[in-house]
Amino acid sequence: MTSIFVRSIQLLLSISILILIHELGHFLLSKAFKVRVERFFLFFDPWFSIFKKKIGDTIYGIGWIPLGGYVKISGMMTNEERDYSEKEKIDWEFRSKSAIKRLLIVSGGIISNVLFSFVIFSFLLFKYGETYLPTKNVKYGIEVDYLGKKIGLRNGDNILLVNGKYIPYFHEIPKAILLGNSITIDRMGKIIHLSLNDDKKRFFFDRKEFSYFIIKPRVPPIINYVVKDSGAYKSGLKNNDEILAINSEFLLFSDQLKDILSKYNNQTIFISINRNGRLLQKEVFLDQKGILGISLKNFMEMDNIFLFEKKNYSIIESFPYGVKKTWEVLKNQIFFLKNVFHLETKAYKQVGSFFSMAKEFPSQWNWGIFWTLTATLSIWLAFLNLFPVPSLDGGYILFILIEMITKKRINERIFECCTIIGFLMISLMMIMVIIWDIFKVFSIKNF
Repeated sequence: MTSIFVRSIQLLLSISILILIHELGHFLLSKAFKVRVERFFLFFDPWFSIFKKKIGDTIYGIGWIPLGGYVKISGMMTNEERDYSEKEKIDWEFRSKSAIKRLLIVSGGIISNVLFSFVIFSFLLFKYGETYLPTKNVKYGIEVDYLGKKIGLRNGDNILLVNGKYIPYFHEIPKAILLGNSITIDRMGKIIHLSLNDDKKRFFFDRKEFSYFIIKPRVPPIINYVVKDSGAYKSGLKNNDEILAINSEFLLFSDQLKDILSKYNNQTIFISINRNGRLLQKEVFLDQKGILGISLKNFMEMDNIFLFEKKNYSIIESFPYGVKKTWEVLKNQIFFLKNVFHLETKAYKQVGSFFSMAKEFPSQWNWGIFWTLTATLSIWLAFLNLFPVPSLDGGYILFILIEMITKKRINERIFECCTIIGFLMISLMMIMVIIWDIFKVFSIKNF
């Protein structure tokens, strides 16, 4: 329950920041071109609002439906009440401005989201730098999850090429596989070529449960921490113990431990360990679920085994990285969208709502991860708003571009009708996505 609360708070804070940034873009460009903004709201406020205050010509407020926000710009809709003379109206209304100014105003949210993402990625690089594991330093091959096994990978494989190209850093391999068409591996000295056709890529997306395609370096089974009052705790196992054998079965890697323990549910086992060069044996009782009560170290916690590369950046040096990272995230969005419409991959099944977003945030608060995900969602929001659908920014942009090309304004009544239809379509899609997300959460695994 605590993890759900922490994830929900992180998601709400992230969305609130992104809505404010997006609407601030529209607001600032409206002010720059002397267009009146009547309302600036975080969240929607039908019937009532949590807070509102009028400052100058603008009412600022907080609504109660956290599905978005809005700015109401004077003169964007023809059905607004008129209390001003024609001369006054022309001075401060949206429709009185040139096409290029109107284009910039409606693009303000997209521009601000992209710039916000760039700033965050640049700052994160400046603060934390980059720590990468070169692919050549993956000493024991890879460990894969069940999705990796479905496409033909096995624990211990060494990945040589993806799509015919060598991937210099290990963290880039999963994305390269998702984007690629082939993998070349070394399996115990034998070179194997795996094809990645649509049938295999379908495994990444065609699933009800929340899971992710995971490839990580294979590591020895070294204990990171022992759960208090667990069987391992009571038997005297300690942090940094290396597990060598369970009963008479020797093991070298972490992925072997789960398979071995599953044989001894509700039984007493003998665990052989290496503790600072001393060989010890501990007697442990496993419960009916076969849970030992330990967490093993991952490769990032084994800098004595793996040779990492780290680079620190100055503020100036971090700017090009911010641009690069922003572009990479955008490319990933385009790739996913392409697969959503490519029905054979069944990527459409991974379209999600706020439930899916919340799952991305960690169960314990981590500012580095929070800002990374917020920057990623900022690009996602900008990308979605580029869609030429009436009621989205992209719909307004499309109509203004048509006007600039034809030198003739589209009838405002037609524009408003299209906007209403677009809003209804988007609302219906949001409801369908939320229902689908709920179905995924509560569906029975492996049904």
